[in-house]
Amino acid sequence: MVGQLGDVAPNTYRKHYQLPLIDLHNGSTISLEASKNTLANADLRPGDRVRLTGALRARLYRGQVTLRFEVLAAEAHDAVVQQIERVQRSVIDTLRDLPWTFHPYPEQREARIALIHSAASNALVAEDFLQALGGGWRPERVRTLPTAMNDPTRIAEAISSVREEILVVVRGGGEASEFGVFEHPFVLEALSGSSAHRVLGVGHSANRTLAERMVDHTATTPADAGHYIRRMSGRLWQGQEEARAQQEELAALRESITALAGVSSRPPFSLRLRNSALLLLVGGLAGLLLSRLF
Repeated sequence: MVGQLGDVAPNTYRKHYQLPLIDLHNGSTISLEASKNTLANADLRPGDRVRLTGALRARLYRGQVTLRFEVLAAEAHDAVVQQIERVQRSVIDTLRDLPWTFHPYPEQREARIALIHSAASNALVAEDFLQALGGGWRPERVRTLPTAMNDPTRIAEAISSVREEILVVVRGGGEASEFGVFEHPFVLEALSGSSAHRVLGVGHSANRTLAERMVDHTATTPADAGHYIRRMSGRLWQGQEEARAQQEELAALRESITALAGVSSRPPFSLRLRNSALLLLVGGLAGLLLSRLF
C-alpha cells in the first residue's frame, strides 16, 4: 500500500493505533496500526510518502466491526523525493517562524564592512566586489571572511560572527543546484538574526534564492554589490557635507544677528550729540546764574 503518512497525537504506547494514511489520488484516509519501532527504523515521519506491507484486520469493538491495516514493514516510497520534500517542509517552517526587520544603511561615516566570499583560490568574486567598491574605503574598514560556500553550516557561522555595520555575502555564478545552501534553514536563521545592514550579491540575475527575503538589499552580481555600497556611501557623504554647510551658515547668521543686536542697543550718534549739547547748555546757564547770585 502506498500513501502519505498523516499526523497523530503522541501517546505512551508501543504502537500507533489510528495513524492515518492518506491516498495520494483521491485524498481518502485509512487508519493504520503501526509499531513505533517499525516507523523509526525506516526513518519515517508525518508527511512522508511511504510504501507499506501488512495485513487488513477486522476488530470487533462495542458491537461494531472496524477495519484496520496492521503494518508489518514500511519504507520510503522514493528516498530522493522524500529528502527533497523534507527539506522543503523544513524551509517553509523556518520561514514561517523567522522574524525579519529592515536595517537601513548605516549613517556613520566610518562604517565597516564584513565580506563573506568563497575560499576557493580560483574565485575572483572578492576582487570584483572590492574593485567596484572603489578606493574610498580604507583596507582596515573591510574585513574579508573566506568561507566554504557549499557548506551552509560554515556560511551561517561566518554570518553570525559579523560585528561590522555592513554584511556582504557574495558568490559567483554556477549551476542552480549550487545555490541550495542559500535556502538552508541555518543560513536563513543567521541572516535573520544579523544586526548589520545585509547585502547579498550571489551569482547572476537568474540565480534567485530565498536568502533574498532575509537581507536589506539584493544585488545581481558581486560587482553590483560593490557599486551599491559605493553609491550609498557617496550619498551619505554628500548629505553630511550639505548638513555641515547648513550648520556653518546658521552659525554665521547667528553671529551676524548678535553683532547687529549689540550695535542697535547703543543710542544713535545724533541723539548722543544732542544730549551732549543740552548738558553743556545747562551747565553754562547754571554757572551764569551762580555768578550773579554771589
